Amino acid sequence: MKTRILIVLLALFTIVSCAKKRQTDIEPPSEPGAPPVTEPEVTTPPAQPPQPEVKPPRKTLPPPVPRRKAASPGDASALKLVESGVKKMNAGNLEEAEQFFEQALRVSPNNGRPYYYLGVLAAKQKSYERASGFLAQAEVHLHGDPFWMSQILLQEGLILKAQNQKGEALQKFREAVSLDPSNTWAKAELDSLSKK
Repeated sequence: MKTRILIVLLALFTIVSCAKKRQTDIEPPSEPGAPPVTEPEVTTPPAQPPQPEVKPPRKTLPPPVPRRKAASPGDASALKLVESGVKKMNAGNLEEAEQFFEQALRVSPNNGRPYYYLGVLAAKQKSYERASGFLAQAEVHLHGDPFWMSQILLQEGLILKAQNQKGEALQKFREAVSLDPSNTWAKAELDSLSKK
């Protein structure tokens, strides 16, 4: 009988120690005198009407800032060729001047000055359509430079004046002066046409 009681006590002891072990796995141990740990109540917030989705404002990108292109090694030699061409043109050697300007374009095809001077040269030869084509090319490459754009507009105005298109010529001279107020030739042409 003693063995039976011992087995029952041993079984009870095992059950009680397993129950305690299971309780410590579930609940954290509490300090003596501390209130028992209880599960916090979960409260649901009161239902609110659905809000329309608010999208953040779109950010717009600023317009791109025009970048100045870096001078290519050919630009310096092209400018020397242009200077030589201008000297020949001013001396009346139009064929030689044209060869210098064309050579400058072969060296630096994105340089607008040779186009400008080819336009001036063609206008001197009264080849106005060809001159306008060269000046349009010069505009493409020199559009960011007020001085050169003023010069191009002046030449376009002179071509229009030579073709008896005085209203369009006046407009070109006005634009030339507004871009470069120091362009005295454009001012003189503007004054001369305005008086007529």
